[in-house]
Amino acid sequence: MVFCDDYALLTQKAGGDEESPLFEGWLGLRELSTGINLSTAQMTALSDSDHSAIFPRSLSIVLSLEGRPSEFNPGNGCQTMVLQPGEAAFFSFADDVRTTGRYSRGHRCKSMLIQLRPEVIAEANLADFVDARTRSSEIVPFGTGVRMSALCGQLFNPQLCGTVGCLLVESYTLEVVALAIQAAGREGPDERSHVRGNDRMRMARIRDLMMSEPGAEHSLTSLAREAGVSVSSLKIKFREVYGQSVIAFLHDVRMEKARDGLERDGWTVTQAAHFAGYRHGSNFSTAFQRYFGYSPGQLTRGEIYPHA
Repeated sequence: MVFCDDYALLTQKAGGDEESPLFEGWLGLRELSTGINLSTAQMTALSDSDHSAIFPRSLSIVLSLEGRPSEFNPGNGCQTMVLQPGEAAFFSFADDVRTTGRYSRGHRCKSMLIQLRPEVIAEANLADFVDARTRSSEIVPFGTGVRMSALCGQLFNPQLCGTVGCLLVESYTLEVVALAIQAAGREGPDERSHVRGNDRMRMARIRDLMMSEPGAEHSLTSLAREAGVSVSSLKIKFREVYGQSVIAFLHDVRMEKARDGLERDGWTVTQAAHFAGYRHGSNFSTAFQRYFGYSPGQLTRGEIYPHA
C-alpha cells in the first residue's frame, strides 16, 4: 500500500451494513517522483468506525485544514494528539508502528498527509534529514502559516494534471515540506509550544477570523477580546502556535487576499486596497510591491506569471 503496510477496519457501528459506505467525499493519493507520498482528503463520516494501520519507519506531516478537530493516536505509547483546523504536526516513526483511529458519524474534515520514507527519497539532503529524524519516534506540533495554507489549497485543485500539473504538485509539495521543516525546527525540544488545548482553540479562532475577514479593522485589543484573553497573552500564545506575530500573520493574509483578487477576480487596485484593509491605494501599492517584489499594476497587466 502507498502509506501503510497493513490496514484493517476494526469495528463499524452496531447494526450497520458492512457493504454500506463509511464516508462520502473524496480521497486523492499520489506517489511523487521525489519519493514523497501525498494524500489529500475531504470527507464526512457516514457512520461510527474504528480503523487500524501499520506505518513503516517514516516521517509524516499531517495537516488539519478545515472541519472538526482531528484526533490522532500514533501508537508506540505516544499520547493521543488533537489537531485544530489550521494546525499541523510531524510524526516521526523509528520503526513499524500500529496506529489506530476513530471516526464518529457526521465528522467532517479536510486534511493532508505527506509521508517521507528515508530509503525512497530521491533528493540526498532531504533523505538525510528524514533518516536523522526517524531514528527516534516523536510528535512535533506546529501552526500552518498563510503561505502553507495557500499551497495546500492548490494541492486540492483537481485540474493539476498532465505534465505542467504534475510538476506543480511536486513543487508545491516540496515547498510545504520545506515550510514545515522550518516551522517545526524553530525551537529546541525543550522549548516547544506547551499551549493548552483550550488556548490553542482560541488562537485557531483568531486565525480563522483574520483569514475570513482580512479587510476588517482588526486590532490586538479587538482580537484579544474575541479570544477572551489579554493582549499580552494573545501575542505570546499566537506566536507559540503559529510561529509569527498576530500582526505579521494578518499582513500576510491581507497581501495574499489582495493578490488573489487582482489576479483571479478582476479587482481594481482600489478594490484590492479596500479588501486588504488599506484606505489609500498608494499606501497599498507601496506595501504590495515591498511584499511581493512587483507592483499591483504589473500583476493586472499580465506581466507576472500566475502564482501558486
